[in-house]
Amino acid sequence: MPRSGEYHSLDGSHGIGSLLEKLDNIQQELALDGLKLEEAKDVDEFTYLKKQAARQLQEARNLLEERDALFAKSSGSGGKESVQLSSKIREILREAKDSHRRMQTQPTKDENDLADGKGDSDLAQQKINDQTHVIELIANHIAECERLEKKRYKSAVSELGGG
Repeated sequence: MPRSGEYHSLDGSHGIGSLLEKLDNIQQELALDGLKLEEAKDVDEFTYLKKQAARQLQEARNLLEERDALFAKSSGSGGKESVQLSSKIREILREAKDSHRRMQTQPTKDENDLADGKGDSDLAQQKINDQTHVIELIANHIAECERLEKKRYKSAVSELGGG
């Protein structure tokens, strides 16, 4: 039995060293697209959010496919696993919406910089146009994933005679 104030983990290791090692591993896993943390710091916020939203949407699409396969295999019920997958999909879509919302502030910042006379106006305007296009594309992808999520739910309800 450990004395009070002394750290003992469940696996029997002592000290804070193992916790720091775990934190380092988590930090590396969360680094941008497998880049080392130092390299991820060199990427601007918009690019980071764009890549984050892309990963989130890809994960949502993969989970949608997995859930649909589960529905097909289980004759439309899916059971507990499909409910858990649906919940995870909705959580990921909320995170993607948050990334999208944060991305929308970047063109406004660039427009303010352009109005203040900072930087090359042609390049800045092109960057703003490109960012706006990316933001619209991500919004379309989010909407499509939401439609796919709702489509499965609606078809499952209608098959049960509730819709």
